[in-house]
Amino acid sequence: MLEDRRSEILRVLVEEHIRTGEPVSSRAVADRSRLKVSTATIRNDLAALESEGFAVQPHTSAGRVPTANAYRYYVDHLGKGRLRIAAQNKIASFFDDVHLELSKLLKATSDLLADVTDLPAVVVAPGLIGDKVRSVHAVQVTTDQILLVAVTEGGRVAQQRGRLRKPVTPSELEEAQTLVADTYIGSSLGADIPLTDEKLRSLSGPVQEAVLTLVDALHLAGSAGSEVFVGGTERLSNVWKDLSAVRRVLEVLEREAEVMALLAVEQGTSIQFGSDFPSVDLDMAVVSKAYESGGGGGSVGVIGPMRMNYKRVISAVEEISKELEDRIGQTSG
Repeated sequence: MLEDRRSEILRVLVEEHIRTGEPVSSRAVADRSRLKVSTATIRNDLAALESEGFAVQPHTSAGRVPTANAYRYYVDHLGKGRLRIAAQNKIASFFDDVHLELSKLLKATSDLLADVTDLPAVVVAPGLIGDKVRSVHAVQVTTDQILLVAVTEGGRVAQQRGRLRKPVTPSELEEAQTLVADTYIGSSLGADIPLTDEKLRSLSGPVQEAVLTLVDALHLAGSAGSEVFVGGTERLSNVWKDLSAVRRVLEVLEREAEVMALLAVEQGTSIQFGSDFPSVDLDMAVVSKAYESGGGGGSVGVIGPMRMNYKRVISAVEEISKELEDRIGQTSG
C-alpha cells in the first residue's frame, strides 16, 4: 500500500495518461492533483514510483508513463464509477426492447458493450448442459451418417453428427427419432436417461443402432464448447495504432479457447493485464464479469489497451452483465 501522497500522484499519473496518451509531467500532476506540494516534491515522488516499478520515463527529459503495476494498483483502489446517463439509457432501452433467441441476444449484447465502451467486446454463452430439450430432429446425411439437431427451451440449437454401423432407411430413422424425442424432450441436455434393455430389444437392429447413435450425439452436443460472440472488431485500429498489435489482437480473438481463458469464470469483476497472460505479449487489459444462467453461466468482457477508461469500462461491464443475467432469467423462468 502506497502512502497517501504517492497514491494520489499515481492516480493522477494513470488518469492523465489515459486521457492524453502522453508521458505525464510533474507540472501536470501538480495541476490536476489535490495535493498542495511543490513540483520538486512531486518529481521526487515520481522518481520513487519509478524505482518501485509503477512508472517509466521514456526519455530523460520526458514525463512518466504508468506501468502494468500502476494500472493494477489503480484498479484495485478505484472507487465505484458511474456510467453517463446516455449510456445508462442506451443499456436500459436495449434490454427493455430486445426480443431475440439466446444466440442472437448474446451477439447483440457484444455489439452493445462495444458501442458503450468504444472497445472490442466479448460475450461467452452459457454452456448447453442443463438447458431443457424442446425438440429433437434427425437428418440423414449419408446412408451411414446422421445429423442430430436439438433445440432447447431457451431457443438454442445444438448439432452433432453421428456415424452408423448399419445403414438405415428414412422410415427407420424417423422411428428412432420419435423414440429419442419421447424420451428426452423436457429433460436437461446432457442428462443421463438410459433406455431400458427391454425397450431396445423391441426395436429392429437398424432402428436400435440409430437410437443409440442419436443418444450418443445428444450427449456430445450437450458437452460442446460455449459459443463466443465478439463485437466491435472494427474499432481495433482506433484503439491500437500499431498495426502489428492489431493483427495480434485479431489472432487472439479468432481463437475461442484463448478468448475464454481471458475472461472471468467466477463471480465478481476481473481485471487482467497483458503480463497476466503468459501466451499474450501485448499492451492489453481485459475487464470481465461472469453471469449466471440457470445451472450454468457465461461471461461478458471488454478487451483494450492498458490505457483504457476503467471507470467507464468496469461500470459498463457490470451493468450489462447484470441486465443480461436478468433477461436470461426471465426467458428461462
